[in-house]
Amino acid sequence: MLWYYIIVVNTSERRYKMLALALIPGIILFYAVWKLDTVEKESPVLLLKLFVSGVLVMLVDILLRTLGIRLLESTYNGTHILLYSFFDAFIFTALIEEGCRFMVLKLLTWKDKDFNYTFDAIVYAVTVSVGFLIAENIFYMIRYGSEVEPLKLILPVIAQVFISIFMGYFYGLAKLADIKGDKSDKKQHMCEAVLIPIVLHGFYEFCLSSRITLFIVIFIIYAVLMTVMAVVFFVKTRRNDTAIEWSETDMTDGEAFEKNVTSLLHGKEKGGE
Repeated sequence: MLWYYIIVVNTSERRYKMLALALIPGIILFYAVWKLDTVEKESPVLLLKLFVSGVLVMLVDILLRTLGIRLLESTYNGTHILLYSFFDAFIFTALIEEGCRFMVLKLLTWKDKDFNYTFDAIVYAVTVSVGFLIAENIFYMIRYGSEVEPLKLILPVIAQVFISIFMGYFYGLAKLADIKGDKSDKKQHMCEAVLIPIVLHGFYEFCLSSRITLFIVIFIIYAVLMTVMAVVFFVKTRRNDTAIEWSETDMTDGEAFEKNVTSLLHGKEKGGE
């Protein structure tokens, strides 16, 4: 009976605890960001689409990264460890993950009329990221069971949610510039929304995978600075949440009619006061 408890019951308890660690950090971070969106809550349907897209991106990432790792292994075969780590971190991890997440973010939200405040972009980017990260953690649990180290389930979630804040920050600015007709600013911010997360994510992965003391020290300093900057961008966007005014030429006839009716009703309410 004691043997059964130690081997079976104890293992099951650990598995449940690890599953909780795989799910809870992402859920908490998403809820915190969603809760702080106080101006106008986003469409649950759109958020669900973004979350599911994040899960699908994770599946695509597994396929592409597996092919990339096989290519690296056949090319270097255990030599040039730093070069191997560099390509793995920046190309077959950061570029694929952040590039795919940005693609689904733009595909699902760029022309959606619910995207009407700059802070919305951060909510969208975080939602895609959380969908990806929860699916990735569940995949690790299925593959490695309860042997997965707890920190490997928690730290990537925190880091990549912060990185998604950078993506959302610049993506929101790009949309604002697009509505204003500023093509130069739009192009600049779109590039920033893709490239900055790739660089941040790539450097994060490279420092950890290098397993060199100097890079570990650099990583600690980098993680603190990145966290501070992400918080600053988050607070700045929330505090200065700017309305994105869609023009009637961007709307369907039904949407334009709805906007005109809403404006008329608001005008009557103000007149009545």
